Amino acid sequence: MNKREKSYLVVILLLIGALTFKSFYLDEYNPVTKDEKLFKEYAENLADEKYKGFLMDKKLASFRIVSIKKLDDEGISIIEIKNGNNSNYKEIQIKGKYRAKIRKYLFHFLPYREDKVFSRK
Repeated sequence: MNKREKSYLVVILLLIGALTFKSFYLDEYNPVTKDEKLFKEYAENLADEKYKGFLMDKKLASFRIVSIKKLDDEGISIIEIKNGNNSNYKEIQIKGKYRAKIRKYLFHFLPYREDKVFSRK
């Protein structure tokens, strides 16, 4: 291996390390308000139900909520969250309209797709 190939290999390893650090430590969104926390739980439940498939079943892929944005202060949004440890859901009203960005990861660190979830249409 010559000097150029070694330097390429070092750069590739550094970039993979930076991507892994970003994916595991910087991408997860931490809600600020109570309404954001409730909406994050709602978006996680929706994503859990929506993303079924081979990769998710074999634990080769995962998803994270990477951002939540309040789009509108007017009106209310009705969301469903789990009622305690039961599999039942209860409806909760939050003020405004929210959007969550969900990022899917292959092997838990390599992002390959983004979706959006809205609190109301």
